Amino acid sequence: MTNKDLIQSVSQKAALTKQATEQLLHQTVQIITQTLKDGGDVKIQHFGSLSVSARKARTVTNPRNGKKTEVPAKQVWTFRANDRLKNAVNNAES
Repeated sequence: MTNKDLIQSVSQKAALTKQATEQLLHQTVQIITQTLKDGGDVKIQHFGSLSVSARKARTVTNPRNGKKTEVPAKQVWTFRANDRLKNAVNNAES
């Protein structure tokens, strides 16, 4: 599903204009992004949670040539699906 498809679907289901839906989606993404940048977690009921954690700097070895490389420390985000979402996706295959 593309951004355009999502906007179309939500605007139809919520009886909103596409422009209003696009603004709503844009603002939602901005709020989620800012919350994660500030170190907070985002929990969406029946969907899942997003969080950010620190990954330490480390040395890795290239398996092809055995050369060692330093990987700098960075922030990584993770998504954990809610059990309800997991069950809905898994039961859809049945």
